[in-house]
Amino acid sequence: MSEPGREVEYSVEDVTDVFSDRTDYAEPLTASEVADELGCSRRTALNKLHELQASTELTSKKVGGRSRVWWIPVNVEN
Repeated sequence: MSEPGREVEYSVEDVTDVFSDRTDYAEPLTASEVADELGCSRRTALNKLHELQASTELTSKKVGGRSRVWWIPVNVEN
């Protein structure tokens, strides 16, 4: 059991795993969905998503108001 008040560290790999461990790899996710999967706050998930977007192929799109979805592009060769 962890100590009260102790914060858990989440790596960008933890967030990447959320995307790669799904059956539909191409389905976009919200920061809230990533947070629920990791068991962290939405803000923590959002920070990691921004970090990943700056350093990997992860991309996002605004889908209304303040909502945004995130995904890893699937490269399909013709």
